[in-house]
Amino acid sequence: MAEKNKIVQLDQYLGNQRSEWTAKIRELAKAFKDVDQLNDAMVTIPSYRQILIEQIAQLSIKIKEQERKLARVYKDSFIKYYEYDYKLTDKQKESFLKADMSDESMILSLLETQMDFMRESVKTLDNMSWAVRNKLQLNGL
Repeated sequence: MAEKNKIVQLDQYLGNQRSEWTAKIRELAKAFKDVDQLNDAMVTIPSYRQILIEQIAQLSIKIKEQERKLARVYKDSFIKYYEYDYKLTDKQKESFLKADMSDESMILSLLETQMDFMRESVKTLDNMSWAVRNKLQLNGL
C-alpha cells in the first residue's frame, strides 16, 4: 500500500510541476499582445529554457535509476519464480513478473511522461524565442 501512495504522490508532484510550467509559458505568451512586454519575454524565455534543461538532466538521472531498479526487480523475480516449488508455465511466469514489476513500471512511465512534457516545453520556448525576435523585427525595434 505504501508503494501505491508513493506513486500517487509522485503523480501529483509531477502534475503540479506540469501545471506550473504551463502557467509560466501561457503567461509568456500573453506578452505577444503588447510590444512593450516583449523585452521582458526576451529575457525570461532563455532563463526558463535553462531551468527546464537542468530539470531534464535531473529527470534523466532519475529515469536511469528507475530503469536499473526495474531491471533488478525483474532479475530477482525471475530467479524467485525459476526456483519456485510449483512448476510454472512460461505464461504464468511472465504474468507474475509483470505483476511484480507493475509499481516500478508505473513510476518509470510517470517519469518518462514528465520528460516528454519538459522536452516539448523547451521546444515551445524555442519557438517563442523566434517569434519574439520576428515580432520585434516587424516593429522595427
